[in-house]
Amino acid sequence: MIILTCANSDQAKKDNGETHKNFSFRGVIGETVKQADECGYVSEVYDLGSLGMGQPYTIEDKSFAEKGYYEKEVVAGYKSKSLFKPEIVKMCMEKHDDIVAYLDGDAQLLGCLNEVNTDDYDIGVTLRDEDEIKSEWHQAHIDIVRFVNAGVIFFRPTEVAKGFVETWHDLTNEVGNDQMALNKLTCPEDYPQVGGVKTINGVRVKYFPCRKYNYYYFGDSWNDDVKIFHFKGPVRGYYPFCWKKRIYCTSVAPVVNNVKGVIKKWLAMG
Repeated sequence: MIILTCANSDQAKKDNGETHKNFSFRGVIGETVKQADECGYVSEVYDLGSLGMGQPYTIEDKSFAEKGYYEKEVVAGYKSKSLFKPEIVKMCMEKHDDIVAYLDGDAQLLGCLNEVNTDDYDIGVTLRDEDEIKSEWHQAHIDIVRFVNAGVIFFRPTEVAKGFVETWHDLTNEVGNDQMALNKLTCPEDYPQVGGVKTINGVRVKYFPCRKYNYYYFGDSWNDDVKIFHFKGPVRGYYPFCWKKRIYCTSVAPVVNNVKGVIKKWLAMG
């Protein structure tokens, strides 16, 4: 298995230019590479700017180089940050005849992924929780984020998968967002079954749960079978995931969320 990841700098910046405190892309990627080695996987790391580790990959976009996102906005206030993604996946698949697990630079591999290496799909995507889709923010950005989070994706070494990446590349450039393009290509009309496989335009798409393979639900709860953390923007503060944060997610968060749920129902009753 090939673990593919990348970042353009060590520090992560918010859209307003401020730096996320105590967060390190190099730290996350370093832990991913270490875990990949322990599992017997090959790591491919791309340095998109000033990360300071991995293979150099130049992105000819001034805004991305300076700010970490592209100037073009598909939806007002939503920044596109990964238009390069299909291209580096394509490069990796051309280099290796093996399953490629793409992880965003802020996604940390925690354990072996051997169970995803099956022959019943071409593209494996990570499916958001149904409750997440019902949120106000999600509904406001449904055209972009829909059912699938693009932070972790699995690509089988099939000709169909290679053709899919080409299509994804073209659609990403057309719509101006890799996640929007991925959702357009992999989402059926209705929310798919976790673990299920659907054939869409000749591509077998399998739906893996975010709660196990692309976990960013730190504020909700915690379970021990998580294979990949994703410290994306809103949850950067959970990195590094120390014992104090584990206790919070295990013991405090469920209680807080239960109280919030009771209050919300009480208010709805008037």
